[in-house]
Amino acid sequence: MLEKQREAIRTQREADEGFLEEFAGALQERGIVVINDLTSDLSASFVHTKLNARLTDNIQKRPDMIERQQAQPLTEKELPFYEQSYQYKQSKFGRNSPLNISSPSKSRQFAVLYRERIYYLGSKEEQTAFLSEPSKYTKGVDAVPLDVRNVPQVCVLGLPKSGKTELCKRIAERTGAIHLQMDQIIQ
Repeated sequence: MLEKQREAIRTQREADEGFLEEFAGALQERGIVVINDLTSDLSASFVHTKLNARLTDNIQKRPDMIERQQAQPLTEKELPFYEQSYQYKQSKFGRNSPLNISSPSKSRQFAVLYRERIYYLGSKEEQTAFLSEPSKYTKGVDAVPLDVRNVPQVCVLGLPKSGKTELCKRIAERTGAIHLQMDQIIQ
C-alpha cells in the first residue's frame, strides 16, 4: 500500500512539473518574467534576496509599464507606411537618435513608433533601451500631432422634458462647442 501511495505521488509530481513547464513557457511568450532556477533547499530569506535581485529592473521600471505598451519597434518594410501617413510624424529629434544627441547617427534600421511619433535609433541596444523606458527619452513630447483636429461628438438621448437641451447647452458653454438641437439636425 505504501508503494502505491509513492507511485501516485510520483505520477502527480511529474504531471505538476509538466504543467508548470508549459505554464512558464506560456508566460515567457507573453513577456512575463519567470524565475525557475531557484531550488527549494535554500532558506526563505535567501530566496527572497535572490528574487528581489532578479526583479529589480521590473520593479524600478514599473511606472513606465503602460508607456512600454505604447512603444513598438518598426521593421524597415513597415517604416515607409508610417512615414507617409498623415497621422504619424517624425519626433522632435528628426532623424537623430534621442539617446545619443551629442553624436547623432542617422539610421532607419532601428525605428520605433511611440505615441504617434517615429523615433530613429542608432543601434539595437539603443532600441532596447528606448523600448524599456520610452518616457525617459521623450519628456515634453506631444502625445497627439497638433495638426490633426480631433473633435469629440456627443449624442444625448432621453425622455421628453428630462433636461437634454439644458445639458447640451451647459456642455457647449464650457467647451466652446456648437450646440445643435435634434430638430435642427433632422431638418
